[in-house]
Amino acid sequence: MASAPPLETSTFVGHPPPPSYEEALAANPQYPPMPYAPAPDMKTSVPPVPTQLYSPMYPPPPQQGQPATCPVVSVQTMYVQPGLAFESVPVQAHCPVCTQNVITRLEYTSGALAWLSCAGLAIFGCIYGCCLIPFCVDSLKDVTHHCPNCSSVLGVHKRM
Repeated sequence: MASAPPLETSTFVGHPPPPSYEEALAANPQYPPMPYAPAPDMKTSVPPVPTQLYSPMYPPPPQQGQPATCPVVSVQTMYVQPGLAFESVPVQAHCPVCTQNVITRLEYTSGALAWLSCAGLAIFGCIYGCCLIPFCVDSLKDVTHHCPNCSSVLGVHKRM
């Protein structure tokens, strides 16, 4: 059976422990007590707190016979869409035209990637109609995100 490790001490073996705070002050009279520190035998008193001028946070209520005036506060709501990425899937976005939170409607249009894919297939010998396949594949087309309420364009994702 294993034995426990020896206990650690805060002093080195063979050396006496360090003196306490009071012993260190008594042994070194070269360091006088701080001028603002109270003497150990005197009773301490709390100095008075300086008075400050009173300034109310809110205006006082109107007196009898005076009309009540309330400050007019206008609030403007701002919608911030951090990191909104328009890709090939519908996203939830805020439409600035109709001011609604909507899930976008997608519309696919042939873009540069579809045309380059068609040209590449034609070069490799797919001349008899097979080169037109990229125009039928939605994952090769550009995506336009529309608002379903007002049909305004919210974003475009170009493949190339």
